[in-house]
Amino acid sequence: MISAARELFRERGYHATAFSDVIERSGVPRGSTYYYFPGGKQQLAREAVAAAGDEIEEMVAVAADNARDPASIVRALAEVVAHRLESSDYVQGCAIATMVLELAPTEEELTVDFEQVFDRWRNALVCHFEPWGIASQRAGILADLVMSTFEGAMVLSRAARNAEFLRTTADAIAQMIENETRKMPVLTSPSTG
Repeated sequence: MISAARELFRERGYHATAFSDVIERSGVPRGSTYYYFPGGKQQLAREAVAAAGDEIEEMVAVAADNARDPASIVRALAEVVAHRLESSDYVQGCAIATMVLELAPTEEELTVDFEQVFDRWRNALVCHFEPWGIASQRAGILADLVMSTFEGAMVLSRAARNAEFLRTTADAIAQMIENETRKMPVLTSPSTG
């Protein structure tokens, strides 16, 4: 149910998604909804937002797995996101952006959850940038830039049904990071610290 809700919220938003939609997509019996989610739709949304945080951290980890440098993390992450956009026929963008635009800041509990997901995304990027020699404060700024750019580029890509917006903007950020890191001491891998 959480997975189905996350997909539906991503595609349609919070208000356009009913419990009946979640039941239909997930295939669970109707009685399960209030058994597992006695707090109703808002509880389901909070669970879906938390799961979105897990998904984002996993995407960053996948992108960083074969990274040669911080810039390659950004490019690889863009490919992961672009592939998801393309394979969903541009229906699925950011896991929480649609809900953020709809609900923040009027839904205080969910707004806190949204902020936590973005903090998790930022921290995941920072944790993968720092071992390459990027100072903590600068890593945080770069992570914010990556997140902001990706969010905007996903909107443009969905509107145009073309993931090149995402790829080209990610490449521009990656080039900026490459220029910055050229000035730093060369590390053969993050583990050489």
